[in-house]
Amino acid sequence: MTRLILCVLVSVLSWSQAHPNNDEYIQIGSHVLQLGSPTTLHLTSGRGSTMALLDRSTDAPTAKLTHKTRTGPSRSNETEVELTNPNIARRHLRSYLFDDVECLDISIEALECVTQVITDCIFMNGTHWYGGAEMHQQLWPLEKLSMAMGPYVASDNSAFPYGAVQERYFYTSSGIGIWIEEDIPLYVSINATGDHMLCLQSKYDNSIYRNFDNSLPVLNYTMCVEKDVMSIHTFMSERYISKPTGTPNEDVLRKPIWSTWAQYKKNINQSLVLEFVDNILKNNLTISNLEIDEKWMPNFGDLVFDTMKFPDAKGMVDEIHRKGMAVTTWVPPFVNLESSNFDYAASKGYLMNDMSGGRPALVSWWEAKWAGIIDFTNSEATEWFLGNLANLRTTYGIDSYKFDAGDANYLPSDYKPAKEFRNPDVFARSYAEAVARVDNSSRRHEVRTGRKTQSLPAMTRMIDKNSDWTYEQGLKTIVTSGLVFSSIGYSFILPDMVGGNGYGGIWPDAELFIRWTQANALMPTIQFAITPWTYNNSTLMSIIQQMLTLRGKYADTIVGLARESVTTGAPIMRPLWWIAPTDESALTVDDEFLLGNDLLVAPVLNPGVKSRKIYLPVGQWRDEIHGTTVSGGQWIDYPVRLEDLPHFTKLS
Repeated sequence: MTRLILCVLVSVLSWSQAHPNNDEYIQIGSHVLQLGSPTTLHLTSGRGSTMALLDRSTDAPTAKLTHKTRTGPSRSNETEVELTNPNIARRHLRSYLFDDVECLDISIEALECVTQVITDCIFMNGTHWYGGAEMHQQLWPLEKLSMAMGPYVASDNSAFPYGAVQERYFYTSSGIGIWIEEDIPLYVSINATGDHMLCLQSKYDNSIYRNFDNSLPVLNYTMCVEKDVMSIHTFMSERYISKPTGTPNEDVLRKPIWSTWAQYKKNINQSLVLEFVDNILKNNLTISNLEIDEKWMPNFGDLVFDTMKFPDAKGMVDEIHRKGMAVTTWVPPFVNLESSNFDYAASKGYLMNDMSGGRPALVSWWEAKWAGIIDFTNSEATEWFLGNLANLRTTYGIDSYKFDAGDANYLPSDYKPAKEFRNPDVFARSYAEAVARVDNSSRRHEVRTGRKTQSLPAMTRMIDKNSDWTYEQGLKTIVTSGLVFSSIGYSFILPDMVGGNGYGGIWPDAELFIRWTQANALMPTIQFAITPWTYNNSTLMSIIQQMLTLRGKYADTIVGLARESVTTGAPIMRPLWWIAPTDESALTVDDEFLLGNDLLVAPVLNPGVKSRKIYLPVGQWRDEIHGTTVSGGQWIDYPVRLEDLPHFTKLS
């Protein structure tokens, strides 16, 4: 027990401005380091907020704590401070200018043992917070959340608190940006006990991270300051986030994807797929991709059509092509034990091995208790997998793929990758980068994981949504998740299926299905799986058709914004603060978004309402439903009918 206590390092980054009279002060850039117990960093941002780092990791009797400072004519814009508590920890701070923006590199290094735990905490009150990760309960801004300490790795939200699309990037409305290094075994908590703190923790003990060389933990991150949220996000994005190298196929930006999943789940076959296609066309609904979801193959991992369910898969695909649709299939990275590919992949070392390096390390996933998972750090395994996908194209005429999973929580508990890594997100990124190679021409594929993969010209899908109105992966999270994706650099957002997945036998009623369609209509992409014709509701069908017509009206805008993303990195879907970075209402509104800078969309996200409040930033706005001009800089009470999607064009 004594050993464990000695191996826990705790820091707190606080809004406190207390200045004990007997402490020593060191100027570090435009900030002040206050030595003492605890040590405090007073950080000044562009909008005047002050933060303090209470560095308990280097707390020690005065005789033991040492520090040194370095500046000089040749490093006039740089100041370095080092604090050392011998045999416990070393703290290093470096202030410098990067493109005329002041930044601080902050590092703490454990010196005692592998099981040390390092924790820095930042008080969140007094400003609004953005960035972070997709989450089960998606609230906006981040300070509304309460998240216990958990591993900050890509997950499907079932095992870990943070979702499959995330970055180690947080920033504030006051102009402070934080970027945490990739190789840190990072855990994060957000306002865990109502303490208004964002805590960053580094640890290997009982950790999902791989400490293959028995390194002592370190916590390295960079904090930069600018004048406001837009300025700091622009700077941090240019420094840390890659721009897309291309866009998805224009077809998927203009027209919906239709998936067999929610309506049919695994009970699909050739006749049902063709009936599905015919009903889409018969009801005058537009379509880009027809996506054949789970269980089209005999066993998961086979990557060939089940001839019992699809006796003429190529003929089916050819017929769908003749009707003007592309065809995609659902593909996971797993190879089940009963798959015809399992023994071959295992013998070749294509599956993630156990610690011996000679046997597959089996995993569990939602469709199997035991399976192998392809090791995408193994170049030969990757080429074998991509070869199987290429064979689907040549044999059946498949255009592209819906790639599922890839999350860290589906890795084995003990494993040895072909290429070592500390952070299991390397696997998620390797998967996303590998599968992008199979779709260079059509660019119709989608992935569900995002970790430093903003450069890929792929749709990045939200986690499966529930068929309800809530912030618990329900309708409300379509907007908030989209804002989070955009805030960390993912432009080509694919919201989950309109109406959710119907899990647990909970099916969306007509009102929820309509409002969900409206919320999705002007987002980067839209996807249907619950079929609107099964409602036998002419009003519902008419509204769905109207919303797809509205999307067609703005399709050129969406395509143009996608191309702009390649040039500037700006997302298609934007928070209101994008055009009003110091407007308090724009900084916090969570049920509106911008399409580019000039179209504001305010969907109805609550049941049974006849009006909703809408915030319009400063300027003149044209109400596109009523044709009137409204002055911005105010909240308005806006009457809504069932068929209404409020949207406004910025005139000035």
